[in-house]
Amino acid sequence: MPLMYVPGVARVFYDSIQNGRDTQADYVAVVDGSWALAVAVCDGADDDSDAADAAQISAQIAAAVAGSTNSGAEGLHAARTYLQQRNEGAPPGQEGITTAVVASITCGGLDLAWVGDSPAWAVQLDGKVVPLTTPSCHPCMTPCNVEESHEADGGWPHHLYTYTDDYARIILASDGLTAHLPLAGRLDHMNAMLDDLTQLAAPDLDGEYVAAELLGLAKRGRGHDNTTVAVIDLVPHEGEPA
Repeated sequence: MPLMYVPGVARVFYDSIQNGRDTQADYVAVVDGSWALAVAVCDGADDDSDAADAAQISAQIAAAVAGSTNSGAEGLHAARTYLQQRNEGAPPGQEGITTAVVASITCGGLDLAWVGDSPAWAVQLDGKVVPLTTPSCHPCMTPCNVEESHEADGGWPHHLYTYTDDYARIILASDGLTAHLPLAGRLDHMNAMLDDLTQLAAPDLDGEYVAAELLGLAKRGRGHDNTTVAVIDLVPHEGEPA
C-alpha cells in the first residue's frame, strides 16, 4: 500500500481496488506541494475508459494545484478547465465526468472541496467520527461533478475550512466504500457509515491497517464497485500528545 509522509503534517496511506468492475475508474493523487499536502480522490461516473480518463485527469490536476495554492476549490476549478477541454475534443458519446474530493492540509488546518458523492470524514482524538462532506450530491443528477457545476445557487464546489487540532485522522474515499450499506442507508451514506468507521478507524489503530480494513469492507459490498481509500494520519503539533 503506498505511503507518503510529510514531516510535521501527516502520513497518508492510500490505495484503489477495481473490485470486479471491467474498468478501474477511480483515481487518487497525493502531492506534497509548496503550500500544502494535497490529496484528491476521484470516481469516474461509469465503467469505461472515458470515466477513467476523467478521474485521472481531475485527480492529478486538482492535487497539484491544491498543493501549490492551499485551496481545494482552486484545484477543482483547474481540473474542470482541463476536463472540459478533454471532453470538447472527444468523439460524441466518449465524454467523461467524475466526482472529486480534494483535501489541502497544513499544520493545523484543512481546506476541503468536493463535487459529487465521494465522501470524507474526520476521526477525532476522542474517537468520535464526524462527516465532512455534507451535503453530498449525485454526480449525474444534480448536476454536481468536475465538469458540471450547480446553476441554481452557484454552490460549486462545496467547500469547508476547519482547524484540525481535534482530529487524529481524515478519511477520503469513493462511494464504493459505502456499497455494503442497505439501500436506505446509502441515501445518507455519510451518517450511515459512522458505526463502521468508529470501529474500523479508531485513532489507536495503524493507518495502513485502517486503509486495508476499509478496502476489505468495500470488497464485501453489493455491486463490487471501484473503491479508493485515503487514510490521512495527522502528525500532532509540537507540545501535543502523540
